[in-house]
Amino acid sequence: MQTPGFNEDWFNPNANLPYGVQPEEVRTAIKEFYDFYDDLNRFLMREDHGRIETVLRANNALSDFIGNVATEELAQASDALIANQKQDGFPDILPVDNEEYAAQDFEIHHGDEGIETKCSKSSGGWQAHNNEEAWFVVFRYTRGDPEADLDDMEPIRLVQVLAASLNEDDWSHSGRSEDSRRTITSSIIASGMYKLRSNPIYEDPDAITGRGEELVEYKQRHASFDPTYAEKNPELVTEQKTLGDD
Repeated sequence: MQTPGFNEDWFNPNANLPYGVQPEEVRTAIKEFYDFYDDLNRFLMREDHGRIETVLRANNALSDFIGNVATEELAQASDALIANQKQDGFPDILPVDNEEYAAQDFEIHHGDEGIETKCSKSSGGWQAHNNEEAWFVVFRYTRGDPEADLDDMEPIRLVQVLAASLNEDDWSHSGRSEDSRRTITSSIIASGMYKLRSNPIYEDPDAITGRGEELVEYKQRHASFDPTYAEKNPELVTEQKTLGDD
């Protein structure tokens, strides 16, 4: 069975994170997720249950699994964070030094501080139920062919972990009519996507997406921390500025 591995070249040690969280703690969370995923699949296959990808065949169910585990691993990896103890509370991860949160045993329905996480196969268009103002961490993944032989199936791999502080203007809200039963959603628009793609914590260069000058900027930024990519693409090597610099 193939096992996913952490690629050090894809790790950006200079990524910007809030609440004293360090990029190295995200690295730990990714590695711990891979260890959990590998142990779980080996158990399932040993007991002839298939793999987690074949047990959770629907993409939304698999995304929920990956997102929940990665979120818990990030909360555990950082001394500055704790998982929100309220199911479906917002944000998903809370800063431990918030006295108001601590007084509520970190069981928060809707808070103003913390990190909300998203998980998706998609390269963009990530959604929430409202135009939320918070820090977001997005886990983007790929999966193998669910019809492939279990032993030969490509494993789940995290190909982008992006972070940014988004405000209400970085979302497009989609309401519904009085007669509609469609779920109310908000989608991250171009300004929010730019913020996230400009601050990768972990990134497969093949997963970089964008258009025009922004795409070139994303690739140049990647070349600033990925030596293998920089060597293959010397034209992209340039002095980088921190997001927000003039």
